[in-house]
Amino acid sequence: MIAPVNLLLIAGLAGVLSLCVLGSLARSGMAGIRETIRANLLTLLAFFTFGLQSTAAPLWLSVVVPNSAIALALCSYYAGVRRLMGLDVPRHLMTLGCLVALVVLLGYTYVDWQVGPRIVAMSLLQMGFLLAVAITVQRNMPTHRSRYSYRFVWSVAMASAAVSGARAGAHLLDLVPPQTLLEPSIWNIAYLTLGVLVMPCLTLGTIMVIHDRMLADRENEANTDFLTGLMSRKAWWMQAERYCAQALRTRRPLTLLLLDIDHFKTINDTHGHVAGDAVLRHFGLLATATLRTGDHVGRVGGEEFGVLFPDMRGDAVMEVAARLLDSVHRTPCSHGGSTISYTFSAGIAEWMPGENLQVFFERADRKLYAAKSAGRNRIVGPGGQAEPAALQAVA
Repeated sequence: MIAPVNLLLIAGLAGVLSLCVLGSLARSGMAGIRETIRANLLTLLAFFTFGLQSTAAPLWLSVVVPNSAIALALCSYYAGVRRLMGLDVPRHLMTLGCLVALVVLLGYTYVDWQVGPRIVAMSLLQMGFLLAVAITVQRNMPTHRSRYSYRFVWSVAMASAAVSGARAGAHLLDLVPPQTLLEPSIWNIAYLTLGVLVMPCLTLGTIMVIHDRMLADRENEANTDFLTGLMSRKAWWMQAERYCAQALRTRRPLTLLLLDIDHFKTINDTHGHVAGDAVLRHFGLLATATLRTGDHVGRVGGEEFGVLFPDMRGDAVMEVAARLLDSVHRTPCSHGGSTISYTFSAGIAEWMPGENLQVFFERADRKLYAAKSAGRNRIVGPGGQAEPAALQAVA
């Protein structure tokens, strides 16, 4: 049978490896990393001081310090998980739970020496924190990305909580004799084996979650236009291709609105490029507020925007574009204490079965060019009709 001290040594080595990996992620600035590093350091401290129980070390060092370190490690890890998920940390509740366990620990160490109640208190504390970790992860799993790393953390936390609960129940019911942690018994070996695995596995799961979050952030940066907050050209084009493929399968209508802010160069020359950026941001906000959630809007050029309307015909899109143009008329851009009024020209094309996106886009672009040639500040619909600004409300 492997000695408990050797298991503590293995746990320490595993903790050092976890810290090395976490250290490589520290520069990312991702929330929760510092707390997870702190949890691993406290666990290492606990393992080291637990090992002193085989020596003549005083009780405060071999019993109180390691158990307190475990409690603080659980607090720190749970706080890291909460911060990683963007949630508040319930510090008061965590502190209360740790204080209750510490009072029990001190009472049955210095007032009435009993090992069993100490084991029950610490096991219940561990079970509570691990269940809280599992519940937090379960409630905050992503909906549009892989859940593998989250399920891994959930599984480890739930399994560890179950073992901690079983250990507490076994001592409450006197099913096992109360023993100090380093006594060579099957129960201690089994529990220490779990202790060797829990924090490294939870740390591994946290690293996987952090990696998933970092990938999501990079994908969001690549898919989002940094200035307007709308979809980037690449992301918009990829989604548009999927819409075209979907329209081909379902034979449902698909309409493209392509628009361009009028005289944008004049805005830049008159008010400056910063003001031009403000106009682009202003239009992005108006488009987001006016269009439906499912309408696919992106910045496809400098001052050019594209919107795909699945399941909508050209006449319905004409009405939406008219509302958007009216919103631009009624809500000019405010920048630097001045007001910048602007308009846009737009072209609308309905997708034809079998047509690829490039051809579809070019047809809408020709409609847009026609709107500009007709005097700007207007929309040219699928049939070639140009709706000037004065008629937008009834288009």
